[in-house]
Amino acid sequence: MKTILCFGDSNTYGYIPGSGKRYNIQTRWPRLLANLLGGEYDVVEEGLSGRTTAFRDLIEPGRCGLDTILPCVMSHEPLDVIVLMLGTNDTKSRFHVTAQEIGYGMEELIMKIGGYYHYREGMPQILLVSPVPLGDMSDAVEFNEASRQKSLLLADIYRQIADTFHCRFLDAGAVTGELGCDGIHLTPRGHAALAQAMAEKIRSITE
Repeated sequence: MKTILCFGDSNTYGYIPGSGKRYNIQTRWPRLLANLLGGEYDVVEEGLSGRTTAFRDLIEPGRCGLDTILPCVMSHEPLDVIVLMLGTNDTKSRFHVTAQEIGYGMEELIMKIGGYYHYREGMPQILLVSPVPLGDMSDAVEFNEASRQKSLLLADIYRQIADTFHCRFLDAGAVTGELGCDGIHLTPRGHAALAQAMAEKIRSITE
């Protein structure tokens, strides 16, 4: 059995736009991915609302991906693929970081995984996924227009990072733009489209 770790934020968790609730298991893209891949794959959901690449949040503590990636990796190994889909929360206005600095955070995350496996066998393939860009942020509290502009830059930045670190890459924004009323979180159609694209990419990596 091949094990896929999906490490992400609220769009991996399955946050329902504007509600604060969670989509059921028939809707969330990691569960849909598991159904598409079939019984030879174990898909592990590790989505957390508010999670960043490497930036600590005093308002929402415990969200720094750099602090939590290794416990997640160690608790679920051996792994075949680690899917990293983060960056949206890094664009929040309170972090005051550029899109390039968000890319640096993702690089640190990848290097931490690589460092852990440096003296171990079985380094999993990393699938780096740039998140769907934000929609209209005029009514948002934690995000603004600058956040949206940063999110539009992440695909090109992440593509370059994937090339540098020999990761696989998927641009979620090229797969779907189906965001809900908050302009941040995926609709059910968005989850379904992302699951389909993920399944094709995972098969290309593992078969």
